Amino acid sequence: AGLLAMSSDSSTVFKAEATRIKRAAWTAPFDLDEIKRAGSLLDAKVNDVLLAVAGGALRRYLADQGQPIEDVEVRAAVPFNVRPLERAHELGNSFGLVFLLLPVSVEGTRERVEELKRRMLAIKGSAEPMVTYGILQSIGRAPKWAHRRVVKMFSEKASAVMTNVPGPQEPLHVMGTLIETMMFWVPQAGDIGLGLSILSYNGSVRVGVAVDQAYASDPGPLVGAFEMEFAELAAQYA
Repeated sequence: AGLLAMSSDSSTVFKAEATRIKRAAWTAPFDLDEIKRAGSLLDAKVNDVLLAVAGGALRRYLADQGQPIEDVEVRAAVPFNVRPLERAHELGNSFGLVFLLLPVSVEGTRERVEELKRRMLAIKGSAEPMVTYGILQSIGRAPKWAHRRVVKMFSEKASAVMTNVPGPQEPLHVMGTLIETMMFWVPQAGDIGLGLSILSYNGSVRVGVAVDQAYASDPGPLVGAFEMEFAELAAQYA
């Protein structure tokens, strides 16, 4: 009932009919230790800090595009792991989705982190992850028309798909060759045309931005907004 009654998020440049053409770019690496130090000073987890950075980056980007930012919130569909720890070795995905409102309208990193902590705590204490997991399992067995209806319902609630994946924290090699960096892309469905992929690897963090051409012909300014937001975080707290 809560999912069905959930209103759409703010109308921004990220609300449009999606196409099949996406543009992708990624940030320079950020020091994971600096993000951890900022989290320690803000009494927040690394994930909270990264989500706050995402909210700040979208705020910065919208302002640069001449878009309103007051009372604006961008909802992101965030994959949420529901696999018990004792089954962590199993292959395949076991995740639900939570719909997180990024507090784009909140000015100030500390205030944004505090608001995100509050919202994430409320989500973690709810049944939303398991309910969406059940829905995702069900539509995989449902007729195509039902599948499309559920995807449309979900895509109307959010403007982005975002996930933070903690990768290996030691250098990896393939056939003796060092893997210097890596990136992944979150899936997008329906009219959700913005994907934010956060990946940590070997002491650094990168953000991948995949955006539908209907929203932005060039993802560069979005990537630049993330880089400026990380630089401001480091200057203030690291």
